[in-house]
Amino acid sequence: MGEHIGGGKIGMVSSSWPFGKLSINYDGINLNIGIRDAQLKKEDIQSVLFRRGLINKRFIFIHENKKIKKVVEFWTFSPDPVLADFRVAGYFVNEDKSRL
Repeated sequence: MGEHIGGGKIGMVSSSWPFGKLSINYDGINLNIGIRDAQLKKEDIQSVLFRRGLINKRFIFIHENKKIKKVVEFWTFSPDPVLADFRVAGYFVNEDKSRL
């Protein structure tokens, strides 16, 4: 479906741009930040929060997969293509209006 380059965080491990890669598919997402990888099935994702920061934009995945660290985030400077791919794949993205 769509692949996007940015940064990310899985658990306590984070990686800045351009070392994060988010793949969005109809059946789930994959986030690779170089030294850690998180694969979430669509049915495990409770919600996707979109939060605008001063510099970057974050997609925060609230999920139920107990084998994956609770904190799973993807950061980007260009959120519009990511939002479009989420919509095409049938994901609902909820914008969080609070500031980082």
